[in-house]
Amino acid sequence: MSEFFTQWLPHAGSALVFASAATVIVRRFIANRATQSLIFGSVFLACLVPLPEFSLSHYLRVLTGDLSITGFIILGLAACQSFRPGESGPKHAKLLAPALAIVLVSLVLYPTALGLTYFDLYAFGYYPIILGPIIFVLFASALWFGLTLSAVLLATGFLAFALGILESDNLWDYLLDPVITIYALYLVIKNRHQLTNFRVTQHHIEVMLAVTIATFLLFAIYLAKFNHDAFRHEFVIEDGFIEWCTVIVLFSTMLVCGKRFLILRRVRPPLFLTVTMLLTLLCLFGAGEEISWGQRLFGLETPDYLKDKNAQGELGIHNLVVEINGEEVKLNKLIFGTGLALALLIYLSVATPLYRKNDRVRSFFNAIAAPMPRNYHIAGYLLIVATVELLIDSSKRGEMTEFAGSIMFALNVIYPYNPEIFDPKKSL
Repeated sequence: MSEFFTQWLPHAGSALVFASAATVIVRRFIANRATQSLIFGSVFLACLVPLPEFSLSHYLRVLTGDLSITGFIILGLAACQSFRPGESGPKHAKLLAPALAIVLVSLVLYPTALGLTYFDLYAFGYYPIILGPIIFVLFASALWFGLTLSAVLLATGFLAFALGILESDNLWDYLLDPVITIYALYLVIKNRHQLTNFRVTQHHIEVMLAVTIATFLLFAIYLAKFNHDAFRHEFVIEDGFIEWCTVIVLFSTMLVCGKRFLILRRVRPPLFLTVTMLLTLLCLFGAGEEISWGQRLFGLETPDYLKDKNAQGELGIHNLVVEINGEEVKLNKLIFGTGLALALLIYLSVATPLYRKNDRVRSFFNAIAAPMPRNYHIAGYLLIVATVELLIDSSKRGEMTEFAGSIMFALNVIYPYNPEIFDPKKSL
């Protein structure tokens, strides 16, 4: 059965593309929907009719390439909507959301696939150990927000990949293709006046990031238990997706803090601004340390005096090894492990309850620009630490703490319990 689909779907895709294009041209001259439908069906079947050597679809396939599963569904739905009786024209409102997503993803995917960037997102599709969880996050988020068609496209594409019904071994080829990207761009441009209806709210961001944390932690638990080599050498590899996500999250948080500093610099006291700037620099430091300040990215050499003192022979400070009472201790474990855990414990179990119950404590933390956690932030921090430490059996589990912890930290800073202190229109 799978072999049948593998052989015939590419030809059916080429025929569908050609029939859709022909119908668009015919629609300019023939208004009757029944006639348009007849022409569409006739062109589609004509492309599949066997000729002495090859069918017309065989030659068209050279021009169109292989249509993705997403392409089949969207072009099929567009055709059905166009030929629906009683309509004055094709309605693409339901297709606009997935079309916009396709355009945005393609703007990132195809430049990386052409070698224009440091990393290649297309390569993730061959062994979707990272792309799989991402697809699930998008699928779950689409269902949560009522984007049923987008969820169906993701689920169908992933299921088709699992069954291997196309010739490609790359998951991306089941989700995207150049033809559907061009068509999606056409839909977005044509319906650009409706783009104002798509607004990313705080609720959207919080839900998607919470789903991201849960999905990747569960996947990490599974890999660490049943495929530890994949977890260690693919999932949490140096300069991999997990590490770069941590960097991007911290860098984004830095930008938010920096923006707050600029907006509030004339309406907040020096102490408030100083702490805000320190938090900005802390995020920059965390992002820089995570990628060793771009050492591997730019091919920088580690100075000789750091090679012997750094556990990984890199430029980063957090991997430095110091001698305390005759024993070598990693700063990573001392400061960023024990120290950070103790600070988090005090922040959540002491400072937060006092902030909510005592007016003087509340005034103090507001005065020093401390973003206090909401209830879900507190639960998130505790669940992340408990999950990683108790359920992920690997020496590399710290990467997951950094990944999930940085996302929760970003949510804590950007959407705090006390957002009013960052509003320039309100006084402390």
